[in-house]
Amino acid sequence: MFIAEIKSMLKQVLRKLLLPVLYQFYYKPNQNKIRVTRDGKPLKPGISAVVAARDEEYTITMCLESLIEVADQIICIDNGSTDQTLKLMYAFKEKYGSKLKIDVLEMPGALLGDCREAGLKHTEHEWHLRWDSDMVCKTSGPEDMRELRKQVMQDPHPRAIQLPRTNLMGDLRHTYNTPDKVVDPGEPILISFGKDIFYKEYGKFDAIRVPFYYKQVKEDKRHYFHLSGLKSANNLLHRWFYFEWRNEVNKYKDQGLPVPAEVEDFARFKTNFAFDRLGTAEPMAVKYRFLRQFTSPLALYEIAQFGEYPQVVANKIEDGDNRFEVVYKDGKPFLRTDRNDLEFASYKPSNEDVAWNVDSYFERMKKLYS
Repeated sequence: MFIAEIKSMLKQVLRKLLLPVLYQFYYKPNQNKIRVTRDGKPLKPGISAVVAARDEEYTITMCLESLIEVADQIICIDNGSTDQTLKLMYAFKEKYGSKLKIDVLEMPGALLGDCREAGLKHTEHEWHLRWDSDMVCKTSGPEDMRELRKQVMQDPHPRAIQLPRTNLMGDLRHTYNTPDKVVDPGEPILISFGKDIFYKEYGKFDAIRVPFYYKQVKEDKRHYFHLSGLKSANNLLHRWFYFEWRNEVNKYKDQGLPVPAEVEDFARFKTNFAFDRLGTAEPMAVKYRFLRQFTSPLALYEIAQFGEYPQVVANKIEDGDNRFEVVYKDGKPFLRTDRNDLEFASYKPSNEDVAWNVDSYFERMKKLYS
């Protein structure tokens, strides 16, 4: 960890030293060749938002509608959804396609990195917004995302802007029980588009990489909410397995080693991983225990402390939406219900499920990842 921090500090220093030189002698003379689409066409003024999704029917409409006056182009990428996500993308295009350009790409089975690359390939505007289907813009008040849009249009210098965010978890009324997790610094997701940017995977996740002539900017205002835990249990489990699997695969690939068969086989990896973490591989028991640990560290979202909801989220609450609901036991968050998951609603936890200890699970995870 210490070595990684030193490398990061050196990189920041090097960036500050090289930025003015590269900007003046490389970027400015060549910007007409750099600021182009992937097929070499001039970029249009405005923002292209890329939204990749898989089984996100609950949040996808809120996500897309919040972008209507923020983006000039929305590139929707469906990664093989089995719910209504793709249908809702096409419905959004049908409803709002006259107001802005909307592309819907179907990429079932593609890796997330492939989806990111497709987003770059289809970007037509000067700004690339790496968005996710569980992100929702604020469109009112002092943190209105449209105000940030106005600001970035006025500065031609290539930049990567890091946007902090507010997180909801479990349902629309809950978040983490520690303030440092309710609000986090986010990552660079609003990027001046050009031929020199690309995505790179790092362990579980991916990040956009920009050249040294880009300014690195950290925005103070929280212009969006991350509805990170408002997914079906099946989707949450898939993401848990998928990111851990990708981390293992990349660990071997980064060392130039062959990926072991039990890691390469995603289905086998999921079974082994579930048993190792939760003590069972039986699907319904896995779901029950996963939701126990998922719900345990939650608390009610406090508007007075963390700010107003985005308008589309506030509307959903006012409409009485209660698909997801955190359930309490002995005054503490215990489980989460999903009124669309009829199979889980009828599940009767076994004695082993009931005896499964959440605190012991977290202690073990703390030791495992320390």
